[in-house]
Amino acid sequence: MRPSPGRWLPALAGVVGVTLAAVAIRAAPAPVAAASAVPIHEVRLSLAVPVGTAFEFVEISMFALDDGTSPLDDRIAEGRAAMLARFPGAIELEPPEVSAQFQIFGIRWPQPFATWLYNPEGGPPSMSAETALEAIKAGAGGWTGAGGTGWHFDYLTTTTTPTGCNGIPESIPRDGLNVVGWGHIAGGYLGYSCWWRSTSLVEGTPYFEATEFDIVFEPLFPYTGASLRALALHEFGHALGLAHTEPSLCPGQAMCEGEDAMIYISPREDDLFGLIALYGYAPTPTTTQPPSPTTTPTATATAAPRPYRAVLPVLARD
Repeated sequence: MRPSPGRWLPALAGVVGVTLAAVAIRAAPAPVAAASAVPIHEVRLSLAVPVGTAFEFVEISMFALDDGTSPLDDRIAEGRAAMLARFPGAIELEPPEVSAQFQIFGIRWPQPFATWLYNPEGGPPSMSAETALEAIKAGAGGWTGAGGTGWHFDYLTTTTTPTGCNGIPESIPRDGLNVVGWGHIAGGYLGYSCWWRSTSLVEGTPYFEATEFDIVFEPLFPYTGASLRALALHEFGHALGLAHTEPSLCPGQAMCEGEDAMIYISPREDDLFGLIALYGYAPTPTTTQPPSPTTTPTATATAAPRPYRAVLPVLARD
């Protein structure tokens, strides 16, 4: 009935011991009175390393010799940077985070942003056109600066250009515009997102370059401002490169599928791990919008149908 993409469970890749500085050991008799020991400081790294569209988790132990020849903090920082450089695309995790189970499509945008246009035609009768647009803009804005990244979606203006992804996937043309709008979705689905990618990787990453996205919402569902905002957050998450969260963490994340996609109006912990994995941390502090309320919207009486995703060689929809 529905294509079911393969899922992965993160696995502990292994324990790697790496030495930053070592003391030479001579095959000589031990002195009668040992000299005072030179301090050696252990530094640990927990990394999520991209392997295809999945991640493996690596624990690294490094040992820095504090012999006074250079500041210890500088030596540790240099060693950490050198080790991270050996794992392109890896993100550093705190030990409790190693259970992260976000999933990605294997795409990302060349820069940490994407623009979008809005087509209001055929909008929902459950709310005014202005309320609908504001809810969608708020959902997109939930990813701006999230998790300390520099990512942002930039709304441009309204358009009469139709969304391109509400049809037969193999015949969906690209039009060079990222359009968000409304249209009936067969099968009772509420959200439908498409992205196109090139056959080239984004330089310095293991991810294919995203080139365009469109998002369609089913207009006949009785949305509230909060439920539409939550659904928009979820669909824009797909547009930036996030797939559905591993089911074992659901409900509880914005990128969970089905009715769970309409609960949260801001990214949750595992969603942020995925965003950071794709785009890293912002190199300099960025201005972000005020944090979204942590409370969840009141559940609607009508159960939400399940969003849908099918992955094709250069196209996906949800």
